[in-house]
Amino acid sequence: MTARFDQLERSFRAAETLLGLRITVIDNAHVFATPRGAAVFSAERRSHRKNPACEAGFGDGCIRHCRYAMNRRALTETEPFCCGCWKGLTQLVVPLHFCGVPYGMLYAGLWRSAEPPAGLPPEFLEARRNLPAFDPEAAVRLGEMMKLYAAGVMQLLQELHVLALPDERSAKIRSYLRETAAGNANLPELARRLGLSRSRASFVVRELFGRSFTELLRQERVERARQLIGCTDLTLKEIVPYCGFSDEFHLSRVFKQHTGMTPTEFRSKEKSS
Repeated sequence: MTARFDQLERSFRAAETLLGLRITVIDNAHVFATPRGAAVFSAERRSHRKNPACEAGFGDGCIRHCRYAMNRRALTETEPFCCGCWKGLTQLVVPLHFCGVPYGMLYAGLWRSAEPPAGLPPEFLEARRNLPAFDPEAAVRLGEMMKLYAAGVMQLLQELHVLALPDERSAKIRSYLRETAAGNANLPELARRLGLSRSRASFVVRELFGRSFTELLRQERVERARQLIGCTDLTLKEIVPYCGFSDEFHLSRVFKQHTGMTPTEFRSKEKSS
């Protein structure tokens, strides 16, 4: 299993070598992890700051753009897109979706595209000079290739998580929750997919996961809310449709029950970390 996970990092390195660019993994859903929860990728792989032009002059503007604004946009967009930041730099953003569920993004490449604002340090200006100029047509071609690459990455991740689960029923249950947690997830429908009666499906869920279907669904929804609260600037009202809660008050109440913090407290903690 470890070798299969190592395959992901080798793949990213090979892609970087062939394409002559750096790739950053934004893992909102924490799927880039081994079955025991260990991160598959290093902190460097998950950070823009490996790029000298991103590291130089890094500040709140970088967090607002790359962490919040792009996460918000990637929730609803499934096609790769290019976006410039406040430093006058542009990257290709490749949303990571699987079965209609947004999981994160890949950032690929870094180009100079506009004049930077005054006040940035000399090391940024030097790093910027070493970057290629943005070519929209080349970026479109790169986007088409990265879209296929991202789809392959997500498929491999799905396979790895399926293999890490106890049996096929566990995989089907997890898959069902991921696909339907934002909408009308319910036990009768899960039972139909499993080919079981409702009572038997309820027993199987508790047997495999040690909790009821309702508890498992609530956990999935809270985790999804946690990702969006921590990684975007969406309001609670805007987050509700992505998580399956009835309204922002319901979200807040359940979120505090599970995390011990209100959404506001959690967001403040994430911003300061």
